[in-house]
Amino acid sequence: MYKIGQLAKEAGISIRTLRYYDEMGILTPSFISDAGYRYYNEDDIMKLHHITTLKQLGFTLGQIRNVLETEAGESHAEKWTHAIRVQLDLLQDEKHRLELLERRLLTTLRTIELRGDVPVEELVLFIQMLHSREADSAAKSVQRNNRVRQFAPDELPIIEKLPKMDEDDPRSDEWIGLLRDIHRHLEEPPDSPASRQLAQRLLTIGEGWFDGREDVLEKYWKWIRPEAGESEKVLGLDEDTVNYIDRIVDEYLRHEQEQQTDKTKGRDRNE
Repeated sequence: MYKIGQLAKEAGISIRTLRYYDEMGILTPSFISDAGYRYYNEDDIMKLHHITTLKQLGFTLGQIRNVLETEAGESHAEKWTHAIRVQLDLLQDEKHRLELLERRLLTTLRTIELRGDVPVEELVLFIQMLHSREADSAAKSVQRNNRVRQFAPDELPIIEKLPKMDEDDPRSDEWIGLLRDIHRHLEEPPDSPASRQLAQRLLTIGEGWFDGREDVLEKYWKWIRPEAGESEKVLGLDEDTVNYIDRIVDEYLRHEQEQQTDKTKGRDRNE
């Protein structure tokens, strides 16, 4: 048995809080002496553990009282089992909510980094996702089904591991940085030094992210390319950006091939 002061000290809770829980009817001491001293037993401490956890998860005292009432009449082991299972379920829900919040925040952050602003559509989507976990799960399921229909079994693992804007992946930051540079040079001629440097960075990223599978890269590029007049399918890859990327990569590869041909001819003449 613990006196109220002893329990408060060891549990790190104020005596005032324990008295308030008593007044609310969610944690009544099991024994009160004739002198008015309050004593708490093992069941009371288990209940305090349960209350503290639920409070950390954002439950009101009224909601906590309802949870505790469902445990009335259970054995000691049953109460512990029920309490822990409830807490684990709630923690899973909270974990999912926080993961969803993190993904939306990362997407919004990278949109700001790329565009310098957040479009209204992104804000509306953010609000929608916070209020509807089912909508987020459904959207991911649709995206997954679309990928399965588009790519062969040996291609799908490459696509699945591409960086996503709503995940904490350094490759996403690298891609946003490259897109920012591309957007600043959309008016550059494809054979300018700046365009060639951008093309080289694009090819290096493509080689690494697609495991050297040019066929999968080309297939993915066609898949995410917006049709004429359509909005972007992937953040930052609108019609103008995609066309510029095509021009600078084609020019870079043409230039590299030309240089290789010149080197080959030079060797032949020397021989």
